Amino acid sequence: MNTSRWIFSLVSMIGLAGLLAACGSAGAPSVSASGSGSGSGSGSASASGTITGFGSVIVNGKRFDTSSSSFTVDGQSGSQSDLKVGMTVTVNGLFNGTQRSASTVLQKDAVEGLVKSVAADGLSLIVMGQTVFVDNRTLIDDNIPGRSILNLVAGTDHVEVNGHIRPNGIIQATFIEKKLINVTPEVRGFVTNHNDGAKTFQIGALTVNYATALISDMPAPNASNWNGLLVEAKGTVFTAAATTLTVTNVEPENQGIGDQVDEFEVEGYVTQVRGTGDFFIANSRVQTTGNTEFRGGSVDEIVMGAKLSAEGRWENGVLLAKHVKFHESVKLEGDIETIGSNSFRLTALPGVTVTVNGQTEFKDANLGGLSSGDHVRVRGRVSRLNSVIATRVDLRSADNDVDLQGPVQASSGSDLVILGVAVDTDPITQFESVSGSSMSRAGFLAEVRVNSLVRVKGKLNGPTVRWEEAELED
Repeated sequence: MNTSRWIFSLVSMIGLAGLLAACGSAGAPSVSASGSGSGSGSGSASASGTITGFGSVIVNGKRFDTSSSSFTVDGQSGSQSDLKVGMTVTVNGLFNGTQRSASTVLQKDAVEGLVKSVAADGLSLIVMGQTVFVDNRTLIDDNIPGRSILNLVAGTDHVEVNGHIRPNGIIQATFIEKKLINVTPEVRGFVTNHNDGAKTFQIGALTVNYATALISDMPAPNASNWNGLLVEAKGTVFTAAATTLTVTNVEPENQGIGDQVDEFEVEGYVTQVRGTGDFFIANSRVQTTGNTEFRGGSVDEIVMGAKLSAEGRWENGVLLAKHVKFHESVKLEGDIETIGSNSFRLTALPGVTVTVNGQTEFKDANLGGLSSGDHVRVRGRVSRLNSVIATRVDLRSADNDVDLQGPVQASSGSDLVILGVAVDTDPITQFESVSGSSMSRAGFLAEVRVNSLVRVKGKLNGPTVRWEEAELED
């Protein structure tokens, strides 16, 4: 094949893929999904996570019929029309076989308030003292010009951010919209620097004054005993100069579900690891067993900051996990070719830049201890077309294995583009479906679409890779 002509022919396709990925929120298409799980039985069902589509409400890929639901949106009674793809919700209801119905849908944002600053690279912003990360999965509402946070006006615009709280308090945004009216300053996050004498604590860089607030279901304040609690604080007066919010209400962030739920799924970031298979996603405790099925990772990869979803039975404050799924879409393995102050590239994966930051988890090394030629495994997320933000970097013993997993940017015949890397599937002899079953090359290629998650494995052969396996990922 003519590789140069192939890559050239994909330029317009890659541009289109990037454009489609950038589109968000109000114009996002509905997503169809069928229930997962045993497919039999009935009982109570709840889910906490991100809206991925409509046609009823789809949360974490599971459809809940909402024909008899009540809705609470931003603390007020609402309707399904008030919701948008990317918003974070908790749904409570019932299941019968693979069919689910919702009795209540509760939407909560992570922060609502004044924009203080927007990073020049468009990957983060500061809202009322909270650092908000933006990546290729963040949906930007069409009431923000160009659906770009670079068009927000610092010191003037107010936004509502839906997303997940990381263990260090940073918000990973799933949806951002500009608030034109009815701004209620509020924030969810972990308490630090609690001082009951001064009646203050901090969430991120925000000082919260609760001297006149209603305290709901919180431990009685004493010295610094609220430190580490995940709370929600709502106020009326935000003083930008002092980054201080005077609040009217403080309450613990709760799951919003009952003591016993037959089928519960939670999505978010690991905020605490108590032991092997015993951890917290946000403030939901999860425990795995010998029968837990892991998808996209293993129990030893459950570390602070990993993005996961867990599904199982909720009993007395603990989720007994039937499934645990890892959500970082990018996996890389190979030898470091070049390394800089905060990034590196891997041999035979041209153009893919891996960036590390203060949230990157290192195993057996740190960036300063890595060198060209070291063999590493990387787990992370896409930030731009061919740029990866690493959430975990593992130093491995020398090997010629090369792995590349990421969303497909273009597909033509037997050729794919993944993170800008052209992959010829002609030499590959082993293909697997999402379920792990063997499939033919023709069947595999028939399933692949732009944005499909695909993993290819091979061996380093001089400066190139000899690809040997290709897998469709969930």
